[in-house]
Amino acid sequence: MRRRTGFILAALFIGATVASADDFWIVPNAFRVNVGDEVVLRGQTSSRFPTSRSAVAVERVATAKRISETGEVAIAELSVQERSLFIRDRPAQAGQYVVAVSLHPRSVRESADGFRAYLDAEGATAARQRVEREGLLAGKDSVTRRYAKYAKTLVQVGTGGASAFARPAGHVIEFVPLRDPRSLQVGDTLQLRLLFRGSPLSGIPVHADVVDLDADRDAPRSAMHANHEIAATVGTFAPDAQGIVRVPMTRRGMWSIRTIHVTQATSGSGADWDTHWGTIVIAFGGRL
Repeated sequence: MRRRTGFILAALFIGATVASADDFWIVPNAFRVNVGDEVVLRGQTSSRFPTSRSAVAVERVATAKRISETGEVAIAELSVQERSLFIRDRPAQAGQYVVAVSLHPRSVRESADGFRAYLDAEGATAARQRVEREGLLAGKDSVTRRYAKYAKTLVQVGTGGASAFARPAGHVIEFVPLRDPRSLQVGDTLQLRLLFRGSPLSGIPVHADVVDLDADRDAPRSAMHANHEIAATVGTFAPDAQGIVRVPMTRRGMWSIRTIHVTQATSGSGADWDTHWGTIVIAFGGRL
């Protein structure tokens, strides 16, 4: 009976682990505001861009900052409202800013099969192949997986001013646009460099999705929201050897570029594997 119960609990644990794998995005209420107005952004956690299934607690935020062409400023006004983490800021000067948020890592203990299922569900093909090729789970009943999430977006304050799109946030994993998205037209290609610990990263899938700029930021709560817009999947792209991702801009809207990178944790760090989530949200087209 005990053995059978163990199997049942393991199966439930695997399912729970896969189901809880949500992206984290920073989604502005408006991508452009006047100088002196408040910039309001939402930290959204779900698998359905740009909605949020649950709110990240304020104490889980490791860093929140506004980055300009010349420097960065910590954002202190954080709060939780219903299912979203709210980030509020009021830049005093016109310009384009990067807003970047990182979350403290968390750890989960799961069965070896649960970890395999997690890698499969997240499309972490390279890590999955390495696990089997090198026998990294051989003889292990369970592993500790640690995960951290990093999110960025671009906002425009006023008219003109310096542009910050090319400024890295210093996150463990992040996308850095190589060209200002505001300069692109439908049919052009958005190029971003994927960085891991400051160096170009290749060999992992990058996913792109798009919704209308005015898409509902709130998660559907009842049958009244049955027609809630679902993000259109643009495609999955592979960074080249220089870490450059090329995404065709097929339509105007709010774009999510996202990836995860799974690495073996450093010995003695308290975990066996690290999962690094990275996203950037960009407004393309419209009055920007």
